[in-house]
Amino acid sequence: MKRLCVYLIFDKKGIIDQYIEYMLKELKSCVHYIVVVCNMMEIFRGSDILTKYADIIFYRENIGFDAGGFKEALCCSLGWETVLQYDELVLVNDSMFGPFKPMENIFLEMENKSVDFWGLAKHGTQKENGEIIFAEHIQTYFLVIRSKMLHSIDFREYWDSLPYYLDFWEVICQYETKFTSYFSSLGYKYDVLSDIDVNNDKTNYTNNYSQYLAISYELIKKRNFPFLKKQQIAYNTLLTQTQENLFQAIQYIDKETNYDVNLIWDNIIRTLNMADLQRSLHLQYIITSKEDKLMRKKHIAIIIYASYREAAEYIKEYLAELNQDSGYYILVVSESADILKAYQGQGICGRILSKGQNYDLTEVSEYDLVCVLHDTDVTSEVRPSCTGKSYFYCIWENLLKCESHVQKVMEKFETEERLGFLAPPQPNFADFFGELCSGWNGHYGTVKRITEELRLECPVSEELPPYRITSDFWIRGNVLKQLRRLKAEDYRYTSYLWSYLAQDMGYYSGIVESTDYAAMNEVNLSYYLKEIAAWVRNGYGEFRGFREMKEKILSGALKTFCSKYSRIFIYGAGDYAGKYKDMLLNVEACIVSDGQKKPDYFKGIPVKYLSEIKEPKQCGVVLCLSKKNQEQVLPIIKNYGIQNCFCIPE
Repeated sequence: MKRLCVYLIFDKKGIIDQYIEYMLKELKSCVHYIVVVCNMMEIFRGSDILTKYADIIFYRENIGFDAGGFKEALCCSLGWETVLQYDELVLVNDSMFGPFKPMENIFLEMENKSVDFWGLAKHGTQKENGEIIFAEHIQTYFLVIRSKMLHSIDFREYWDSLPYYLDFWEVICQYETKFTSYFSSLGYKYDVLSDIDVNNDKTNYTNNYSQYLAISYELIKKRNFPFLKKQQIAYNTLLTQTQENLFQAIQYIDKETNYDVNLIWDNIIRTLNMADLQRSLHLQYIITSKEDKLMRKKHIAIIIYASYREAAEYIKEYLAELNQDSGYYILVVSESADILKAYQGQGICGRILSKGQNYDLTEVSEYDLVCVLHDTDVTSEVRPSCTGKSYFYCIWENLLKCESHVQKVMEKFETEERLGFLAPPQPNFADFFGELCSGWNGHYGTVKRITEELRLECPVSEELPPYRITSDFWIRGNVLKQLRRLKAEDYRYTSYLWSYLAQDMGYYSGIVESTDYAAMNEVNLSYYLKEIAAWVRNGYGEFRGFREMKEKILSGALKTFCSKYSRIFIYGAGDYAGKYKDMLLNVEACIVSDGQKKPDYFKGIPVKYLSEIKEPKQCGVVLCLSKKNQEQVLPIIKNYGIQNCFCIPE
């Protein structure tokens, strides 16, 4: 059996990771010839991996995404004369980790199935409001085309006529969801490796969903799906479930298969936003203070910033809970000699800082672990003293509760070699509640600039601020060495940088809580959620899920906006406009930018160019666009004279 494999790769930074080498090695055991298509013009690291396994490599711009890369390989770079010399064609992209069993076994399992094309998994038919959104289809990240279909005029004409789609969602709607039904309608038979049908609903198609996104653990363990899709890791499934599957899947892969889980960590830590990772993998560590046998001692430094004399009483109580024989290096730094006096007599080192000076944490970078803490204002006139004490409790109770707590934190760093940074949970009481959604606080541009100057390998996104912005934490000492490259004037932004500095060194980050604090915090968060839900219900009506609640709020806000203006327009005539148009009443027209191709009508609404809108100052315009497109369009329409805009949130 002569098989040709086209393996497609895309990486924003032009880096080829080791998981790709593993995949290519497995594919090489089953195919005669491997073509690697790089949807990028240059590789900056890892090109040796490709040259080791690929028979030929093509470089191209990422035009048309995966479908465009496959089309160019088949129709142009290789050409049909070469392609048709093979008995089977394998089309694969780099969006999955694995296989967790030999690739040879996968092909052997499918060998006896009388089909013309097959894949790993499929998505069941999906309906909404009684209408079919898309038919059952094989998911196109792995497709095998057998001889009959490969050598048919149908297959060649399909690829020859396939356009280079400009939008990723268009690729999903026009290529992935229609490939199977198109060839099935021509009489070609298909099947998949995995037992997907056990979870598909044949009567209520609304229950059908992408199973690799929602139940990856079940698929890998029980349903013969020997891969983990990367997309799930950054996908917010919280709207429909508790996200337990991803963590379970990675644990299962690590403990029950021969696959090196570090191949997964290497890639996702480098390529994904740490805020996504922390949420998707629920990197939230609940530390019990139960006395256990002490583990091997680590070299630990504890650095305390002291600014409030009254807080010394509470800090000394926590320090007294530590075992003095553990050999911790404890240093209190302060701008006030008077404050340092409060710590004398306990064998604690003290150091005076000049006003505005920061302690150089690189001094303790040779320690295995470093805990950095600040005191707080426990007698402030700005807020009740009990609030300040609760804030202090949040930091110290979760980072330095007692000796056994510290030992358990140490154990986490010992057993999880990829763990690099731990922060206490975000305070959510009193006026701290408002900080839950404060995000970048206007510092995105500066932090982005710093990460670029330091050449940190970590995604930094304006839409996803750090999952925790803090100056109190546990950290691996070697991460602190990164501070030597930081400009003195940028040191004040370190509270935004810690997880990025750790990520650049191959570590993930998380939250640490004591069991006592976690129990209390769970009750508080539940109370807040109930109050918010009750407020929304009273103001906007009943809802069932979180998504429906958000839509209720959005619908109410849109009605309020539209009631202010006699003329309402939708900017956009695509998927976003189609999704939200029913929330808007009395829409005069949809608007598109001048020069763009446009239909005369969209969903029964006239479509006009921006320049056709008269008296723009009296109009209300709802931007039904992605956030990225909103940012591009807003200056244009405001320059035209439209000042009253409502941006649909993503």
